[in-house]
Amino acid sequence: MLNEIIAIYAITDDLLKAIGHDEDCRRHMSDAEIITTALVAALFFNGNHSKACNYMLIA
Repeated sequence: MLNEIIAIYAITDDLLKAIGHDEDCRRHMSDAEIITTALVAALFFNGNHSKACNYMLIA
């Protein structure tokens, strides 16, 4: 599962850079990390965002 999460993050980050996405300077997490966490919740945790956040902190 970890390899899939890394691939999702890399693709998401590259896509955001390709479209010229600007991130807020006050952020603590990148937008790619937020999108990746949401996708991980949907793919691996049956949409449970809380479980996905806990997993992402541990992994």
